[in-house]
Amino acid sequence: MKEFEKWIKKAESDLLVIKNNLAADEIPIDACCFHAQQAAEKYLKAYLVSKRINFPKIHDLQALLNLCIEINTAFNQLNDYAMRLSDYSIAPRYPDAFDDLTINDAENAQKDAIAIKDFVLKNFFD
Repeated sequence: MKEFEKWIKKAESDLLVIKNNLAADEIPIDACCFHAQQAAEKYLKAYLVSKRINFPKIHDLQALLNLCIEINTAFNQLNDYAMRLSDYSIAPRYPDAFDDLTINDAENAQKDAIAIKDFVLKNFFD
């Protein structure tokens, strides 16, 4: 398995966590939002790895996206998704942060992560 495929596999696990949790009786909304951010991050890292671009060990979607934009300016289309998901990288891990999140927030985060996934996979061989 190629290195970028390992990143994709990890990202797919995050998306599966969201899918399974959204179907549960009790939905851990904060966890769904967190995993959406994580999936997006891993797809961006998969793209960078596929292009042999070294990146710092960060969780900043905007910084990772900027590296992707340097390779392909079409990645600018992902700015809104990345900005919306960025808040979910750290805050949902702590008590009281984002206590007002709704199922709608989790579903939108899932959609944003899938939009990033679809775009990245479509541009792997640009």
